[in-house]
Amino acid sequence: MEAYRFWQLCRVVGPPDSWMDLPAEQLDWVLAIDGVVEKAKANVQEEAARG
Repeated sequence: MEAYRFWQLCRVVGPPDSWMDLPAEQLDWVLAIDGVVEKAKANVQEEAARG
């Protein structure tokens, strides 16, 4: 799970040196917001596919 979280942070925020000093709570918020945005995008695509 930790490797997946690390991968997500690298994908969303950038290289580790840009976020390693940030508090864990702030990084958790970044991942939570990214998850909500991804879900919203998927919902829009699903609705568009239905017509």
